[in-house]
Amino acid sequence: MTQPAPPKDDEPRPDVPAEPPPDDPRPAVSEEADADDFNEDALGQTATVINNFFAAVDARKSAFGIAGEATTRSLSGRLDRKEVEHALRHFVRPSGFAGATAILRERHLVVLVGNEGIGKRTSGTALLGEVDAFADRIVVFPPDRDLDDLLSTSFKENRVYLIHDWIEGRTATSVRRFALEALSARLAHARAHLVITLTRAQAHPELKAFEIGWEPPDPLSLLEAHLGADRLPSGETGGLEHVAEIHSPRQIVELAEQLLNGTRSLQEILADLGGDTVTRWFDREPKRSEVLAVAALAFAYGMPERVFERLLVRLTSIADKVERQGVESERRAIAEDLPRSRRLWNDGHPLISVSAEGGEPRLVFRGLRHREQVITRLYLDYGYRVLEPLRRWIRELAKDLPDVQVQAAAGLALLARTRPEEVRESFLEPWAGGSAQERLTAASTLSMMCADDTTAVIAFDTALGWVENAGQLQAMTAALAFAGGLSMRYPAETINWLWYLSLRGVRVSNVARRALALMVRAAAERDDAATVGLRLLARHLDRDLREGVRPQTARRALQAVLGVLESDRLEHEEPLMARLLLSQPAGTEAIGTLWAWTLHNAYHRAGAVRALCRTLRHLQNHDGAVAAAETLGKVVWSTLPEAAAVLVKRAITHACADAPVRQEPPLARDIVLTLLNAGPRQNHR
Repeated sequence: MTQPAPPKDDEPRPDVPAEPPPDDPRPAVSEEADADDFNEDALGQTATVINNFFAAVDARKSAFGIAGEATTRSLSGRLDRKEVEHALRHFVRPSGFAGATAILRERHLVVLVGNEGIGKRTSGTALLGEVDAFADRIVVFPPDRDLDDLLSTSFKENRVYLIHDWIEGRTATSVRRFALEALSARLAHARAHLVITLTRAQAHPELKAFEIGWEPPDPLSLLEAHLGADRLPSGETGGLEHVAEIHSPRQIVELAEQLLNGTRSLQEILADLGGDTVTRWFDREPKRSEVLAVAALAFAYGMPERVFERLLVRLTSIADKVERQGVESERRAIAEDLPRSRRLWNDGHPLISVSAEGGEPRLVFRGLRHREQVITRLYLDYGYRVLEPLRRWIRELAKDLPDVQVQAAAGLALLARTRPEEVRESFLEPWAGGSAQERLTAASTLSMMCADDTTAVIAFDTALGWVENAGQLQAMTAALAFAGGLSMRYPAETINWLWYLSLRGVRVSNVARRALALMVRAAAERDDAATVGLRLLARHLDRDLREGVRPQTARRALQAVLGVLESDRLEHEEPLMARLLLSQPAGTEAIGTLWAWTLHNAYHRAGAVRALCRTLRHLQNHDGAVAAAETLGKVVWSTLPEAAAVLVKRAITHACADAPVRQEPPLARDIVLTLLNAGPRQNHR
């Protein structure tokens, strides 16, 4: 399905914007009628889930039970030299590195083709560092850039570009060869270079001029690069032989970090990485009840014992129904004996443990990686009799308690690492068009998938498939997903798509604009991420309203912006804009532009004035408040036309003269006056 491209960032027109008429009719369907389409508390919980999930996650101390440290690095945007040097500090060249360098130098374009998780992104970064034109930063394009988009891109001279895990589409090989030739010529003309990484088993022989099959670096060399030759384990030759069989650079890095920590031997670490404990347990052919217990824990991890028992009974009941399909049901008397079911996990189980942290007993796996390894073995060893009950049961979890929904999403995110189509077809697609709870669980699953570089691309591609021509409910689910983990991985792209969705029909727009506000609120807690998002948002609004759109579309656009301007910080009753004006002054121009447009519009002016006055009042107790108000005022008054500025200043003066404001200390009035009198009037640009 072809997706409409989000608006491009063009230069704004110099003309004065046309204001939608004040008597523009309201949307035919009121927003209150669609309250069930957007659960503010649920979406807020999704943001909390993402924040927790992207922190260092330890199975022994977390409700997620997903091993390792999930990274929050963006998969699009820019990498500066410091980030590049950090990524390459222990880089080991794979066998095809020299050949790829030659292609890149000659063609200005090379495509690295290979399995997931073999270090293609790091290799692509290193290749760009080999070309003569290597600059101080790498521009990273999102994976959904198709060949037509790339051919229409204006590449900057002597710049280097990267696309990781490219979504290649279904273009015929002959057409792709022609397009790659044209792209190569454009790059050469600009003296720019582009590396594309592609997850595919093999490179196409017809495209050997550009594509090259990729392999992971030598495991022992990579381990030595991390540890140093003098710190390689000695006297453990057998262990090093096992290291040589590891094809995942990520596992080698993890192995090195644990060896440097010095708490466990090489053999113990390898046993954990290789899943020896889980393998031995499955190889002994456990009973049906035992398999169902570990399967339930894989998707209902960390639940209180009483909740887990309820869920396990339900899974067993579904499994019984699947077993009896096609067989006449028989009435059975209730057995007098009571099986001691808790002995399944309370009697020294090799995989399951009961954690008493937090007071109430909760079921967890013993090993950091047991959850993912169990999920892999379930889908590797068992068929319909186990997997069909599991599918039906997991679908039901989407309508259970919020904590259960989160754990189901986390389990599916792990399953997506090896079975992405199973996750998409069996769960995500049905949920995306289902109930509000199911849509939230689908969005949570996509967010959880963003913890892994490879599944993040799958999550992004899945959300794009719901944006257009897939249905209204699917578009709403995509908006929810963009507000979560996708906003961390693809910040610019999620702003683009949420803006696009906020201009859709009332129900989709309602969810998208609230998701947009939540995304900015979450970004404000991460360095300058909010500043980047606000700048892009200001460009969209400035361009769309200057070009002229329908009054109803303009209203929806301004509703989305006003929702951002009047938001509070996450978990703080403090205006978000007050926080950003003080902590991220580089974003003041974008904030001022957004406020100028909402103040200019007669329909939204009252709400914009209220949000502005509240923001100014919260500035008063902070150093730099007067300077922040002055800078903001300069942007607002230089953006508004003279006639509108007079009306806006009058509205602000009246609003700030209300009783609640008169009770504020004098500094609050000083801040308001500073804003109103900020800077000399400048010609409207």
